[in-house]
Amino acid sequence: MTNGKQSRRGFLIAGTTAGAATILSTGRGALAETASSARKKIRVGVMGVGRGSFMSYSWADMIAATIPKPEDARHVNFGTPFLNMEITHVWDQSKEAAHKFADPLGATVVDRYDGMVGKVDALLQAGFNEVPWQHKLAMPYLEAGIPAYLSRPFAYSLRAIDEVLDTAAKYNTPLMATDMGEHFYEIEPLKERVKGIGRINCAHGTVWARDYPMHFHMQFTILRIFGYDVEEVAVLTDKVMRNTYLQETYIFKGWEEQPAFPCAMHGAPSRNFYSITIMGADENLHAERMFTPDWRDELLFNQSNQIIAMQRTFEGDQFQPLDVIRKKTEIFLTGFYSHLERGGAPVKVGTVSVDWEAPPSQPDWINESMFKRS
Repeated sequence: MTNGKQSRRGFLIAGTTAGAATILSTGRGALAETASSARKKIRVGVMGVGRGSFMSYSWADMIAATIPKPEDARHVNFGTPFLNMEITHVWDQSKEAAHKFADPLGATVVDRYDGMVGKVDALLQAGFNEVPWQHKLAMPYLEAGIPAYLSRPFAYSLRAIDEVLDTAAKYNTPLMATDMGEHFYEIEPLKERVKGIGRINCAHGTVWARDYPMHFHMQFTILRIFGYDVEEVAVLTDKVMRNTYLQETYIFKGWEEQPAFPCAMHGAPSRNFYSITIMGADENLHAERMFTPDWRDELLFNQSNQIIAMQRTFEGDQFQPLDVIRKKTEIFLTGFYSHLERGGAPVKVGTVSVDWEAPPSQPDWINESMFKRS
């Protein structure tokens, strides 16, 4: 499965020197502005901007931070340019949705999903409804070596994500697949402080929405804190979308001097974005984040870390090893399998077939005939 130029495990590029693109000037404004203007902007092609997309109400407000928005827009844009990207091309399965998003930005709408190859420097897949097909949608770009961001939850089968990862490795294509929660500021301090709380007894997380997997950000956030060595996953809910309750449980295998421990996560609509509590033998840790009524604060504090990492990926720095992307996808699919096939019972990670597919939330969203090559 990994007979290409380099394996997934070896496809990790350190990202510690890529901060120049995101530095906020502290007194050398003229110099910083001159250096920034001299750099060629990254031409971004966006895919999936209609219903179920998060591009049209968040990331575009930062990438196109100063471009005037339509009068009927729900939110203002960030107002201050701090990225080195521009949206130049757009594709969506709905021409109407594509033009509604692209026209105010002066971007070009393409007719085919592969119509941006050779015209853009990076691919940003921004739709949720397209995820079950995004391995096919992304393939021409990965084969062309165009860095890409995969929309969460990345793939609806292990076979699909393996195709993506093997192609990225074969063509040395930088690839990013993350959820916003993986980039929250609190994550790195929690990872460091958890080393000093003694044996972990259990952990608990909540997030503002119950939809699985569209808005259930907590599942990937927890993995960033404790790692990806999960033994079992269970998802207990009455239905996937628009449910009335959702509980997901991970059993982490543990490590040296740390026995296995559970982490329970709940969809809990509230005024808080999320909360995380870690119970240790010597100390408990807690972190939470409240929603802000100011949209520009939302962009800065909840969205910007992820999109800055995305720009670094588009510049050639791999955010995570490809094996981590596969592990996250496998854990996600194990939870889906628990709900759909086992009625919420725990399922061991590694036992779900690579050919098992989770059902799309919108099964007719993409016309498969577009992938037929003439």
